[in-house]
Amino acid sequence: MGFVLVPALVFLACFGGGVLAATQWLLPGLAAGPVGGIAYFAISGLVGAGLGVIGLHIYLLVRELEASGGGGLYDGRAALLASGLLQILLDAGTVFGLATIAYLLAPRRQQQAEPETPAS
Repeated sequence: MGFVLVPALVFLACFGGGVLAATQWLLPGLAAGPVGGIAYFAISGLVGAGLGVIGLHIYLLVRELEASGGGGLYDGRAALLASGLLQILLDAGTVFGLATIAYLLAPRRQQQAEPETPAS
C-alpha cells in the first residue's frame, strides 16, 4: 500500500509546486478574457504535470538504484542512471515543449501608455 501512495504524493506535491511557480512567475503577463483564461489554465497545468513527471521519475529512479544493490557505479548502476535521466528528458521535455508552445501562442497583456506629466 505504501508503494502506491508515495508516488502519488510525490506527483501531487510536484504538480502543485509547478502550478504555483507558473502562476506566480510565468503567467501574470497573459491577457484577460476567454482565450487568456484557457491559456492560463492550460499552461499552468502543463507546467505542473511536467514537474510532476520529473518528480515521479526521480522517485522511481532512486528506488531502482536502491534495489540494484551496493557496489560502485561500474556494476550497471551507471547505465541505469543514464537511462533514467534519458527517460526524464524524453517524458518531461515533451510536456514542457507543449507548455512552451501554448505560452508562445497565448495572447499578451497590452502595455498601457503612461500619461505624460508636464514638467514644472
